[in-house]
Amino acid sequence: SKAARVFYPPSIAIDASTNGSFSIDLYQEYINQFGSPTVASAGAPAAVPTYARTDLYYYVTYADATVFNTATMAIDANGNLSYTVIGQPADYNALINVVFVVK
Repeated sequence: SKAARVFYPPSIAIDASTNGSFSIDLYQEYINQFGSPTVASAGAPAAVPTYARTDLYYYVTYADATVFNTATMAIDANGNLSYTVIGQPADYNALINVVFVVK
């Protein structure tokens, strides 16, 4: 089914305490967490199965426009997200929703 081809990568912290332009490798964050889970159920493999970098499409489905300049936000074909922080979140929390889609 098409739904099985769409998944959320693991949660990651993005520092929005300072204005400026930054980048983060979403694919590498996915590999780091899925490859080394903190805890697994009894009998589970040591790592979660993962896709190759080129097997995925990368999307930001939502970003808080009061914190991030969504007009200049971009993701390249390798999963590198470039973003600009334009304001600090009022309650120290801001959201970016990222979705991976299997090609």
